[in-house]
Parts: sequence; structure tokens; C-alpha cells
Amino acid sequence: MAKDLFRSAARKKQTLFNAWLMMNNPLAVELIGDAGWDCVTIDQQHGAGGNETMLSCLTAAKAAGLPAIVRVANNDPGLVGRALDAGAQGVMCPLIENVAEAESFVQAVKYPPRGNRSWGPYRAKIGASGDYFKTANRFTIACPQIETKGALADLDAILGLKGVDMVCFGPNDLSVALTGGIDIWAKEVLEAGREVLAKAREHGVMTLVFCNDIDFAKPRIKEGWDVVAIGTDTGWLASAAAATLAAAESTS
Repeated sequence: MAKDLFRSAARKKQTLFNAWLMMNNPLAVELIGDAGWDCVTIDQQHGAGGNETMLSCLTAAKAAGLPAIVRVANNDPGLVGRALDAGAQGVMCPLIENVAEAESFVQAVKYPPRGNRSWGPYRAKIGASGDYFKTANRFTIACPQIETKGALADLDAILGLKGVDMVCFGPNDLSVALTGGIDIWAKEVLEAGREVLAKAREHGVMTLVFCNDIDFAKPRIKEGWDVVAIGTDTGWLASAAAATLAAAESTS
């Protein structure tokens, strides 16, 4: 089995920086790896492309030495299994509402006896040492997102599920749920984030937080989240394009 950077870094209390992909371009994955990022999330909920695009990005991530998480579009066992079989180490599931939905998701990630993942790791088993079936459950990562009122209410139960390896705090959707708008700096959102972090630590569950920008990321890094995602590839490109154009226009 490949090196498990997520778990080894968490044990060392070393924060990993996660590049969040929306364009889902394999060249972008290689450039991100060359820039020194630690890991990637391939977004299949809001991002571009389908299964072939995901596979291309996972191939590039492996070549670049980047462990990869795929965010699936919804809590669908077929989508979860497809991402894992293609070589994703982790799968992230959005908009979990309660512990029952989290349990269904975990079962899709894990092989029997814990779960019901179907056998077919056509790419995931490449390079794996030993019996992939016996080792996969310890390597794969089930990462439900905590971004709804229901998930917050069931937080302890969700974190207590065997096989919940990581949780992702999603401040944008949660801010909509708690405030009716997009305000990730709202008091309610920040308090919820601290609650998720504290309770995940109590349960020994790894933590990932999505940050819209570096200003939101810096306090999260100081708080000690295990994985910190800072913006998206589309956001980086748009900002760099605008800044470069503004600099050029200012000289004309």
C-alpha cells in the first residue's frame, strides 16, 4: 500500500495544505505538485468533468506524488466506489444531514465486514503490497462534510461511527444554513468550526477545513486543523489573470 501521508501527518500534528480543484485538469495537478502542495481534492460536485476527467487527474496526482481526495456529487455508493476504484485514497461526501446518511456513506467506502463496497479496484490496487482487500479499509478515507444543521446536531454520533476517518468543515454551505447567506466569518460559523475541531479531536478523527482565501486560512492553520484547503484553482487563475492585467494596464 502507498504511503499514508494523511494519517502520518496527523499523528505528527503536521498541517497539510490541500489544493482544491474545480477545473480538474491533469496539467494543473502536475503544476500544483511541482509548486509543493501536499495533497489535492478533485471536486466532482461543483467542478468540471466526469469520470474520465477524474481518472486523468488521479493519474496525474499519483505521478506527482500527491494523495488525492475526490468529492463526489452526492451520497451515491456507485460514485463513491468509482472514485475509490480509480485510485482516490479518500472520498468526501457533501451535505450529510444525519448519522444515518453518514453510516450509509461509510458503508460505501469500506469493504465487508464494515461496509458493502463492491470489489473492482482496477486502478487502486496498482502498486499495492499484499492483499488489497485486507488492507484497503485501513488506507481509504471516508470524509463526510459537516455543513448542515442536521450534521451539526448529529456531530458526536457521526464522529463516533467506526470508519469515519476524517470530516470536512464546509463554512460556505453551513453559513447559508445558519445565517441565510454566505458569511464564513459569521459568529455562528466560527463557533461551529471550533466545535467540529474540538469534538473531532476527542474522537480521534482527522479534520479538513475549506477556506475561501488565505485570510480565513491563517487562523485555521493556527488552530491546528489537519488539512487546510485554501481557495480553488479557478479562484487562483482568476485572481492572477486580473492582477496581471491590472499591472499591465497601469503602465500604459
